[in-house]
Amino acid sequence: MALSMVTAFVTPISAATKLGDPGSGGGAGTGMVSPMDAMGVRGVMGTGKYTTDVDNGIYYVSVQDVAGRWGEGTYTIATGSGHPVPNRNVLYGGADHDPGSTYLTVRVYDAGREYVSTTGGPAPSAGYTVTALDGCSPATTGAGNEVHTTWTTDEGLLICQTIAVAGTTPDDSMVRVTTTVTNNDAVTHRVGIRYLWDLMIDEEDGSWFAERYHSYHTSDWIKTECEWASPTFRRYNATNDPNSSVFTIVGTSRGIGELSPQPTAPDLLQFAAWGSLGDGVFDHAFDYTPTGQTLAGAGADSAIAYYWGNTEANAMELAPGGSVSVTQYLQAIPPPPRDIPILTHLGVLVLVGLLALIGAGAIVREREG
Repeated sequence: MALSMVTAFVTPISAATKLGDPGSGGGAGTGMVSPMDAMGVRGVMGTGKYTTDVDNGIYYVSVQDVAGRWGEGTYTIATGSGHPVPNRNVLYGGADHDPGSTYLTVRVYDAGREYVSTTGGPAPSAGYTVTALDGCSPATTGAGNEVHTTWTTDEGLLICQTIAVAGTTPDDSMVRVTTTVTNNDAVTHRVGIRYLWDLMIDEEDGSWFAERYHSYHTSDWIKTECEWASPTFRRYNATNDPNSSVFTIVGTSRGIGELSPQPTAPDLLQFAAWGSLGDGVFDHAFDYTPTGQTLAGAGADSAIAYYWGNTEANAMELAPGGSVSVTQYLQAIPPPPRDIPILTHLGVLVLVGLLALIGAGAIVREREG
């Protein structure tokens, strides 16, 4: 049963408050005070376990499964013990299995509401009010390799978020995020959806970004905020440092033949500041305008935001009984091995001859001495 108190927010003053620095599997972060604790109010969360987890050995997903704290349905991802780079953050808090900074927004245009799964207090867009999904009868269940969270809005929209881990090996394993909105009301509603992913590569909160057109071709790396309307690239890469990568996050954008369900092409994709050092996408329930902040290097904090129906003109229309689903995937790939020169047969003969000459010279010098 949802508690009405979880709909109250703490409004950000200059920057979003984040979890204490997450280690690589070193226990839950303790540097963040929850919004309700800051108000002197305790939610339904105690000190025990508060997530439903899925682990295929390659990726470990944690979804908050109770109201309160940072919001039911917030989630995070880490590499698993069988990953080539094991037990590291992929999204913030992943290695500690402590979600909170990655969340979902569903905007209902005709109702003027923005529903968010976080309790962190993002500001509403102009002309809208923010409503916490914790007050919308949340329910989270695990089933096989999936975690499902559902909510029902004031308009009778059923929102179902599915976080799934697919695959059995490092090569074919991925994390899938699918959100379905179904209109159980008697009138038509128009909606928009936003995913906010708080990237973190191991212990690096900032990252570099590159568009990826084929498995063998990427654009130049960038480290400042940028956005793409209806991006044409099918994937993108993000890493802590292109010259010294711990691993590379590969996220999807458009349809890719081998995946089912297919990634849903976004109307807008942003590589943006999360907001721990100033204004960022976390602080805004839906609309966010990048300002060119630097997202890589010491103290930087990067995020990915996907939008579907990002304006009223391209809102997704749901007739009574209608539904819409959006899906994206991500995975973490290890850095390529360093190139080791391979000698040809002729090269081996030359090297042997060179070593023989060096050895003969040493013997001559020894005799002359």
